[in-house]
Amino acid sequence: MPKKEIDLDALEAARREASEECPVVKFKGKTFEMPVELPFTIVEAIGRLENAPEEKKNEVAGALLSDIARALFGERFREFLELGPSMNDVSALIEHVSGVYGTSTGESSASGNS
Repeated sequence: MPKKEIDLDALEAARREASEECPVVKFKGKTFEMPVELPFTIVEAIGRLENAPEEKKNEVAGALLSDIARALFGERFREFLELGPSMNDVSALIEHVSGVYGTSTGESSASGNS
């Protein structure tokens, strides 16, 4: 009996082949390519940010900045951080990432239950 297998490598390769170009972020004259698919790290970060109390959102966003930059920009994440993004820059990045990848954030999420 053949073993049951889910080949995520093959599935990812097929999605990449069907995908358009990598989304990009332009910041302070530099262009940073993002992955073709939204990294799960970003989904987690957006969830943590949305679930944070309003008075803690900036603090949480600051704590997640490195994880977000690393997930979105790979080897160039330090270069992005060295450009000194503000909290407003980070918030705008997080806000727009969902739209670029065709996903929604918590308030309009289809799941409804956490």
